Amino acid sequence: MADLIYNKSMCAQAEQLLADGKSIARVATNLGVCRETIYEWRDIHPEFAVALKKGKDAAQARWEDIGESGITGAIKNFSATAWMFTMKNRFRDDYKEDKEPKTVADSIVEKLIDKLVE
Repeated sequence: MADLIYNKSMCAQAEQLLADGKSIARVATNLGVCRETIYEWRDIHPEFAVALKKGKDAAQARWEDIGESGITGAIKNFSATAWMFTMKNRFRDDYKEDKEPKTVADSIVEKLIDKLVE
């Protein structure tokens, strides 16, 4: 059923919305479909998948520019905490914190090194 309303012109709209910092939910709303349809189109139509990836990459670049401007003082009242929270949640692949050690041995070695460095 999703194929009945999909057309390639939607790629540019989806990419631009994401690049502007909008969510997949906003893309779905603007295209008049539900989020699941967006994911279905992504899986079926390679050009749509590329558009989503490009839009998300552009959004991340935009947010990184905001962070750089804020950290260097170009944005008055910049909240580094709020910015980092946003980055960790919106761009998890690049900004997640690895809370669990890979192995117990790695954890012990890291703790010993930390003690020696102190």
